Amino acid sequence: MHCFSFYRPLICASLGLVSHHAYAAPQPMAEAALANESELHCHFNRDASTDCTTTYRYTILKPSGREILSQIDFNYAEGDGFEVLHAESTQPGGKPQPLDEAQIDTRTAPNPDQGFSRLKQTSLAFPNLRVGTQIRYTVREHHAAKPLMTEFHYALQFGTSTARRDRLKARFTAERPIEWRAELMDGFTITPSVNRKTLDIELKAPTYLNYINESSHAYLRLIPRIEVGSSLDVQKHFGGFAQRYNQILAAKLPAGSAAAVATVKDLAPAQQVAGLMQHINDHYRYLGDWRATDRGYVPFNLAEIEQHGYGDCKDLAILLTAMLKASGIKAETAWVSRGDVVDSLLIPGTGAPNHAIVRAEVAGQVWWLDPTNPVFAPGQAMPDIQDRWVLVNDTQGQVREEHIPLARPETSIRLDKQVHYDKQGNGATRASVTFSRLTLMQLSVADREQGATATDQNICDNFGREISDCQVTRLPTGFVVPDTYTVNASMTDLRALEKLDNGYVYTDQSLKEKWDDLFNYRRNGQQGDLYLGNPDTVDYTFTLTGGKMDKPVQGCKISSPWYDLELDGEPLKDGLRYHYRLTQKVRWLSHDEIVSAPFEKMINDARACGEQVHQTVKL
Repeated sequence: MHCFSFYRPLICASLGLVSHHAYAAPQPMAEAALANESELHCHFNRDASTDCTTTYRYTILKPSGREILSQIDFNYAEGDGFEVLHAESTQPGGKPQPLDEAQIDTRTAPNPDQGFSRLKQTSLAFPNLRVGTQIRYTVREHHAAKPLMTEFHYALQFGTSTARRDRLKARFTAERPIEWRAELMDGFTITPSVNRKTLDIELKAPTYLNYINESSHAYLRLIPRIEVGSSLDVQKHFGGFAQRYNQILAAKLPAGSAAAVATVKDLAPAQQVAGLMQHINDHYRYLGDWRATDRGYVPFNLAEIEQHGYGDCKDLAILLTAMLKASGIKAETAWVSRGDVVDSLLIPGTGAPNHAIVRAEVAGQVWWLDPTNPVFAPGQAMPDIQDRWVLVNDTQGQVREEHIPLARPETSIRLDKQVHYDKQGNGATRASVTFSRLTLMQLSVADREQGATATDQNICDNFGREISDCQVTRLPTGFVVPDTYTVNASMTDLRALEKLDNGYVYTDQSLKEKWDDLFNYRRNGQQGDLYLGNPDTVDYTFTLTGGKMDKPVQGCKISSPWYDLELDGEPLKDGLRYHYRLTQKVRWLSHDEIVSAPFEKMINDARACGEQVHQTVKL
């Protein structure tokens, strides 16, 4: 199990309310760079090893197709088998030419960024590629059974691609009956044999699925996919691993871990958890040792992990579980699919999770702990493991499915910003920002990765268009973040107002760009679902003085399934004060929701609401 590292976004632009838009549309089939035909046959052996033979055929349709096929790489474990059975290319109007052996190169694959492995890599380099060239190659792969793995599980997904899919045939065979589950596979014919030991899949008609210029936060969450396995029973797939995890947990804690447990023994449970998470962060680093590639799901034992001083997700999860249990806190290891997008659990097999975490019961609450992250907020699950299935291993070695809930939309940013204008439209600015939850975790990670000076500059840049003399006052951040954290800043904004012929104009970009981007999504035909992250509330108060505003802020209140917005304002003798509270209530905005009539009404109402604070200012 290779595990992903913590997602490190920049500190949110304009303190959390600015995104970017792109023009989007389905790409026409005529613009496909390649045409592809594939034929796959995989046989699942009795010992859960797999043998697959695949034939690929590509025709280059556009010049960009040459670069896509310039080098074709296959990575595989040192203990697995890989063989190029046949490879040839055919120029337009020519005859097939076998690929010279000198163009087939095998070497040790590069190590990943946070780990080392003994993967091997075989690469094919076809000569003289140009538009119209066809290449065809057949490879045979043997995937050895991993330790304790007794069941097979294999997934096929058909997402977006720069290649037009003209033909696909897949055959799965096994020594025992094949179970299968599918989603959105109407474009394929699926034919099981009578004895269920053979399953054939065939594409009904050529397809091309690719989108251009989508938002960087857009995903197609539902794509055609099919999974095959030897069982639909989670215990059959994971029971052996669960028993092995419990054997590892039964061992005596090594000295360093035992000392850490003793250090926190007199603290309240929540503080014990924070102390043990801090201990792992201080003494261990996330680094996967996959040189012994046959480990699969099996962690190192506790003594080995302490000796190494590093580990991947399963190593650090089992070490944390052991320390929590020694502290009297109920803790269980768990497996989850980590990332922004998570597929539904068609078959609860070993191909479904990609990450190991810990389920702990702390003062009557369930905490989902991930010791691979560089920051920890007590009681908060990271967004990349929220709102999804999770497989939990209990003390008896029984594996059960649970659901990690979506976070409630609590306030993550509370801003009080005061601006006084001079006669040239510059703004003397003072601001107090209180961070909590994910925004505070992002701030802590930014300090850790780039240093506090760079983070302070990033904070300053988010307060205006042309900032000078910015001073930030705040305490140092750490691995364990508090419930709230306040940053004070003072600066001069040299473009606090925009100059017009007859005066100056004030706009609040944070109340404008979010709705403009969603409006552009609809206007430009974007197709993806938009990932928003944690449900969230921001609470902003602005006090603007030194000028005469042209209109009062009447206020508004908008409620919808997606966002709630409340705005109110009051005139001042020499300016204006207004306050708004914006709550994002969902993790995703689906395409169907965004293009619906109720969503359009919400956007229009929100834009009209935000326009109340746009002012012509006389200085």
